Amino acid sequence: MDSDRSSPSRLKPPRYEPVLRLPPLSDDELQGLRDSISIHGVLVPILVDCDGPVRRIIDGNYRKQFADEFGYTCPEIIQEGLDEEEMRTLARALNLARRHLNTTQRRELIAEQLRETPDRANRWVAKQLGVHHATVASVRLGLESSGQIIHCPNRLGSDGRIQPARKTVAPVFLGAEDRQRRMEATTLIHGDCREELPKLPAASVDAVITDPIYPEIEREYGRISEPEWHDLMHAVVQECRRVLKPQGSALFILQPNYEHVGQMRLWLWEFLVWAAKEWNLVQDVYSWTTDALPLTGTRRTQGLLRQSVKTCVWLGPKDCYRNQENVLRTPSEKTSNRPFSDNEVRPGIGKWPCRNGPMATAAAERGGTTPFNLLPISNNGARGDHPATTPYRLAAWWCRYLLPDGGVLLDPFAGGGTILAAGLDCGASRVLGIERVEKYVEMAWERIG
Repeated sequence: MDSDRSSPSRLKPPRYEPVLRLPPLSDDELQGLRDSISIHGVLVPILVDCDGPVRRIIDGNYRKQFADEFGYTCPEIIQEGLDEEEMRTLARALNLARRHLNTTQRRELIAEQLRETPDRANRWVAKQLGVHHATVASVRLGLESSGQIIHCPNRLGSDGRIQPARKTVAPVFLGAEDRQRRMEATTLIHGDCREELPKLPAASVDAVITDPIYPEIEREYGRISEPEWHDLMHAVVQECRRVLKPQGSALFILQPNYEHVGQMRLWLWEFLVWAAKEWNLVQDVYSWTTDALPLTGTRRTQGLLRQSVKTCVWLGPKDCYRNQENVLRTPSEKTSNRPFSDNEVRPGIGKWPCRNGPMATAAAERGGTTPFNLLPISNNGARGDHPATTPYRLAAWWCRYLLPDGGVLLDPFAGGGTILAAGLDCGASRVLGIERVEKYVEMAWERIG
């Protein structure tokens, strides 16, 4: 009897676990694979790490799933000798090479690799994943600027040597198909937003992110007084609220200016108080331009501090959509290295004590640490073809935070199209822009395509 109990027929079948959670197949691809396996069985073996009782699937999760569904034997190839990091890298490379992923999905796989190996050179990451190193550099720039990975001044290359990181990023040129897709997803309207916004259907937009004109600033397209600006913005806010979906919100990027050196204009704070009472101020958030130049009021004879902070006026319902996971910061090395079991109490800020273990555990469970409401974002790399260009990194940060995947983004002061381009880069299915200066509409089309 004992021998019967230990016979192979009574042994438990091996348990299979995926090495990586990858972007799902489209419905058509999934149904096609299922139909093929139902008729022919599994033609391409899955890749696993061993032949033991627990087998990690490096490649072939769906093939294994459908084989089990139809009762077919699933052929396997064993890839031994890889550690966890190497298995995940191989899984990403195989899927990038074979599957029909859209631009957002491809960039997310590259981002996952960079989060795991931020100290490896762009060319090493590109070689491992089978993508262009300029694409890796572009994804890295977005992650560093949003605090999702640290900036490594030196990186380990494919030859085993430490290399200094370059500050410049090579441009990524889109293929004709990608450019066409972006153009089809974009609506650019040449006109005054006060006249064009009422034409948009109600509850049709997921997020409004915009960098409006400021009052009392001389631009080539004119100067607007403070009363005129308030009239404009009151109308815009009301229309934005109308076109937003129930959980949508609006973000207005504003920077104060002087009436005279040493005397600030108050239009920004007057607008903020009005908007908060009229609608709802979700949270006070600010953007700090870390490389702002010392300009107005900073001469020795004036002695003022350089202006480097913009107010991000975030309006919407208190339960408006936001995705904190998309903007989590990389934990510090000190936090990451704390053992989860370390419950030593240490002094915190003010009277609040902190425990080492729970802090490390919370960061690990979330996948990062909560961002502060002051966003340190450099203006480096901003395009100078518009007199008041929005920093791309700031636009992309807010798009990742407020725009649902596949959502619709509206910018009623589109300018050169920076925010619209960021929205498309961050997964918007459609972007709408309104701009009253014709040459900036043309500029926006160039930026998007």
